[in-house]
Amino acid sequence: MTKYEYKTIRISQKGFGFKSRKIPDLESTLNREGKEGWRLCEIIQPAAVMGESTAVIVIFERILEE
Repeated sequence: MTKYEYKTIRISQKGFGFKSRKIPDLESTLNREGKEGWRLCEIIQPAAVMGESTAVIVIFERILEE
């Protein structure tokens, strides 16, 4: 059975409100983590209706070596 470990990174967005938000630069984060063996698992965008959060959550996974 393959076992995985997971890592969560929170990336702040610039601006407040639905229309003023700018997408953060994910490319540098993905490249940096990829060099260390992490694979993108999921990107979670914040709820934009009420502006609850100004961050994007990025979840990575990699195989645990035995």
